[in-house]
Amino acid sequence: MERKKWFSPYDPTRRIGSVISVSATELIINLSKAGSGEPSWSFGNRIAAGEVNEFVFIDIGETAILGRLVKVWIEGGERLSVDGLADKPSENHPIGLVQLLVSLNPANGRNYKGIKQHPRLGSQIYSAHPYLVAIIAEGKQDEEPGQIHLPLASLPHDESVTVHVTPEKLFSRHCAILGATGGGKSYSMTNIIEQVIKAGGKAIIIDPTGEYESLGCDSYYVGNHANATPLNQLTFPHWQFTDLDIRAFLRPSAQSQAPKLEAAIESQKIVWQFWQQQNHGLDINANYLLNKSGQAKAPYEAALLSMNSSIQTAPWMFKYIADQIVNECVWPNGGNANNPNPTIWGGRADNDVGHCLNLIARIKAYSNNPNLKWMIDPDDKLKTLPNLIDDFCSPISSNNVLRLDLSEVPFEANSREILVNAIGRKLLSVARQGAINHGAPLLVFIDEAHQFLNKRIGEETNRFELDAFGNIAKEGRKYGLNTIIATQRPRDIPEDVLSQIGTLIVHRLTNQLDQEIVKKAVGAIDQRSASFLPVLGQGEALLLGVDFPFPMTVKMKRPANAPTSKSAGFSKSWKPLQN
Repeated sequence: MERKKWFSPYDPTRRIGSVISVSATELIINLSKAGSGEPSWSFGNRIAAGEVNEFVFIDIGETAILGRLVKVWIEGGERLSVDGLADKPSENHPIGLVQLLVSLNPANGRNYKGIKQHPRLGSQIYSAHPYLVAIIAEGKQDEEPGQIHLPLASLPHDESVTVHVTPEKLFSRHCAILGATGGGKSYSMTNIIEQVIKAGGKAIIIDPTGEYESLGCDSYYVGNHANATPLNQLTFPHWQFTDLDIRAFLRPSAQSQAPKLEAAIESQKIVWQFWQQQNHGLDINANYLLNKSGQAKAPYEAALLSMNSSIQTAPWMFKYIADQIVNECVWPNGGNANNPNPTIWGGRADNDVGHCLNLIARIKAYSNNPNLKWMIDPDDKLKTLPNLIDDFCSPISSNNVLRLDLSEVPFEANSREILVNAIGRKLLSVARQGAINHGAPLLVFIDEAHQFLNKRIGEETNRFELDAFGNIAKEGRKYGLNTIIATQRPRDIPEDVLSQIGTLIVHRLTNQLDQEIVKKAVGAIDQRSASFLPVLGQGEALLLGVDFPFPMTVKMKRPANAPTSKSAGFSKSWKPLQN
């Protein structure tokens, strides 16, 4: 059973040395009990006594300091004294380098956020009891009564000691789970989601690979997934994307093609609204195309005026856009050069058609692409993703956790990135309308976030920024909309997003650039703490953030339902050739 209350950090049986040198951020200590080569035990708890990454308490009177032992050595003249084959007990004087982490009150464990008073020469050093380290990391002394505590992790060398974290500390300033492949990101993400489910939290999981299928929550599928049914298959109709999304998807040239594309979409919205009505004065043919060549402008302008309040959200058919673009390629005025008639459109402008040929071909290719049917003219009997989000965020919704499986959404035409960006924009819109608020907060989990964040689509002269989740990182907190991102490439996450993240769970990172990004993102991490990043074991992580008093290495808890993130079993699948 775990201890719940604070007790004295100065146990005589845990004394391991004394201070022999003091600087602003570090101590050099004499480790009188570290030269034997063996750890000791006290009441069933192991006393490391001189191991790197061991936490220690420094007694300086009215206050104490928690430190981390980061280096141990002996002076050159005593090297042979630690020879393991010696017959007599070793007599040496090990030296340790201690990183100062935080000052605290030894009577109750309340920390002071920084170093209040530095030690003196001769100050005594005690190996920190793992329960006390967990209490300081959790910061329970400063918490309000009634807060929920999530059993997030344990100490690496003592799994009987659980580190609990409140949802406020973990999520209120957003959270990022970082680490190289195989470090344990997916397990950490799954564990946190399971804790949210148990605590009754509300969350949406954006699952781009389908590895969170094992979670016990409602799953919906975008695209032709093997598990999709008419009840759980989703679409995101093209007409519910913004004009910017459509331009990013179709990539029209800014000068000649984009104006024709916008005009064609506008015309198709009018066709959708008026093709079954009578006496509208519009020339709509049997192929559901609006003809402008030689036609009067007044009926078109009247139709546009009548749709003024709904034109932005009006439906339109994607498959007719290519031919409608041809109908948009007309001269702006009828008549001739000597006698122009501005009340009608002119004849066909073949040069404009020529400029739009590659756009027309692209639109027709996408219209016939079966992998894009979730977006382009989808089955109107299926539930749409925007409507699902509206229902899920409604106060009367009884569902708490939702998984959106995007594993069958292709990367072609940047459709996956555009979809996730549209989901983020929809969530922020719902939050601004008040359906997501501080009384009903929402967590958004994004796996493989490097695929979706910091994306720029298009060429230099026609580039589109997909910044919806960047905007959520910047302003979502004030609406109760918080994100938890997981990625193996921190350097692909924009700095303006990482700078807004208050909690980082960093698994093993071997790339120097990724380590530098983490250092820039969180001021609490220093070179000493960062030095542990490349050598973290599987499942181990560095827990740090603005609400944690010091960076701390922890062992993340295993989830009850493991994600499907296994590696290939080559030895089992390969069959050696027989000679």
